[in-house]
Amino acid sequence: MVCSFRPPRRRMAARRGVSLIEGMVASVVLLIGLVGVFQGIVLASQQNTMANLATHASGIASQTRVALDMMGPDRLLGQTRGVGGYLTAEQCAPDESVTALAGGLETLVPGAEPWRRRCIFDLDAAERDALPANKLLPGYPEEDARRFRRILVWVSRTDEQSLVTVDQVSVVVSWTEMGRRRFLIHHLGFYDSGSFGNSTGVQI
Repeated sequence: MVCSFRPPRRRMAARRGVSLIEGMVASVVLLIGLVGVFQGIVLASQQNTMANLATHASGIASQTRVALDMMGPDRLLGQTRGVGGYLTAEQCAPDESVTALAGGLETLVPGAEPWRRRCIFDLDAAERDALPANKLLPGYPEEDARRFRRILVWVSRTDEQSLVTVDQVSVVVSWTEMGRRRFLIHHLGFYDSGSFGNSTGVQI
């Protein structure tokens, strides 16, 4: 008499089923991990791009601010008698599309704020067709001109103690990033001491 042992079919089928399920679960976990790693790489790349754009915009604003400082308040604001300033009156009344690029400084209401808005100046529009010698930054790259917008905002207030006018010109550099408008602002102040202080008339 010959006897043969055969394991129950149900038990073998159950073992094969458990191995298949484990493999599927492992694949899903691996896939979730890979998706997380990919999203992390994409997020890091986006943040790196954002940081690079902000750094570049800061460089543009800094160069523009230095050029305005070298120009001085007399040439910039036209405070010398008989000499027109760089911020000409006819270009200080922009439309709404330019005003919206002032980085929030357009909301100053004359009489309601310590600072009074004097001019919003579209620097890019003013220099678009100008000769290189007449540009604030003659070597400003065309690529940057397409990517960024430069707006100058002139505001002023009266010092309560000295009753001297304090002028400030803000350089607003903006760009579009992930569907939103980003702003970076550098400020340049002019204070004419006149007869106040050391009576030297030095503007700082």
